[in-house]
Amino acid sequence: MTASIPASRPDGRHSEAVEPDAGPPGWRTRLKAWRAALVARPGFRRLAQRLPLTGRYSRAREAELFGIVTGFVQSQILYASLQSGLLDALTAGAVHESELSRRTGLPAERLQRLLQGAQSIGLVGLGRDGYVTLDDHGSVVASDGGLRAMIHHHALLYRDLTDPLSLFDGSRSDTEMRRLWSYAGSGREAGVQPGDAAAYSALMAASQSMLSDEILDAYDFGRHASLIDIGGGEGAFLTAVAARFPGLRLSLFDLPPVAARAREKFSTQTLGTCPRCHGGSFLDDPLPRGHDCVTLIRVLFDHEDATVLRLLRNVRGSMEPGQTLVIAEPMAGDRSRGQRYATAYFGTYVLAMGSGRCRMPGEIGALARQAGFARFEVRPCRSPLMATVLVAFP
Repeated sequence: MTASIPASRPDGRHSEAVEPDAGPPGWRTRLKAWRAALVARPGFRRLAQRLPLTGRYSRAREAELFGIVTGFVQSQILYASLQSGLLDALTAGAVHESELSRRTGLPAERLQRLLQGAQSIGLVGLGRDGYVTLDDHGSVVASDGGLRAMIHHHALLYRDLTDPLSLFDGSRSDTEMRRLWSYAGSGREAGVQPGDAAAYSALMAASQSMLSDEILDAYDFGRHASLIDIGGGEGAFLTAVAARFPGLRLSLFDLPPVAARAREKFSTQTLGTCPRCHGGSFLDDPLPRGHDCVTLIRVLFDHEDATVLRLLRNVRGSMEPGQTLVIAEPMAGDRSRGQRYATAYFGTYVLAMGSGRCRMPGEIGALARQAGFARFEVRPCRSPLMATVLVAFP
């Protein structure tokens, strides 16, 4: 099912921005303000918890808020469970607590604290016989390389969030994220060093495996003859495409050191046809032509609007009528709980990185329209946590 975005949508400015001459708030805004004032009353909350029709909802919201308030502790328990080797020690099956203490190097009493915390967030299960097993969340984390890489990577983000207000008020610019992603939006993309390329390319390749299947299920690339992935990193997405559509001719474009790493990786894989790898700046250099499908996978949200518009214009200049641009990345706007969490996460991440933001599909569509694209469709992924797909046509 697709949803078309009309060409008359406003431009790419933040939709939440309030113009100086804005009139009084609308009735929906006034209703939300009235509800907020009502929920702020302790007496109302107690009543809502007691009533049969509202009690379950009220308690669920209370638990959700407590989860948000204490979420930083839960994320650190997750990190410690992975970093200590606890989850890895359980991948082969049940292990006794005494043996886990030996394998992790944690004293028995300290291990018990970690196990209790890990059990509370669904990572492990504690048996009365003293044996420990993986629980559902722990099984996923232990077996998913992309998720593991993401959790290890968060050690940098944790340090940037020790003083979160300094990120939001703009007083702090020297962050771990900015140093790691120093090429993004800096104007020096073409001069990125191989060592920097290795660090961020490896992370992107590991984490990208989590959403490739989502994208491939949301859009049928089999209708195309050739595809070029712009900003394709080390080729994780193209590898997934090749496995699903072996007859598709594939190419990749990224910074020269990144393209070189992709070329080396492709040479070690068993693919029907080895993708062609092109090195250059997707902002400054002409992009290869002749592909009836162009993809931008998790590229736009790294950059500010002016850079995104510049990139989209470069992409549009390489395309002919009848060809297709597929954009997939985290997007704002979905009201589901999971999507709200994803928006908060990615929005804060790029803030620490110093460049980019999560946009609503309509905002991306408006920027693409300015770049010369005529029509747009949104293809929701099965799980919108990591990405939503937007298809643009010249």
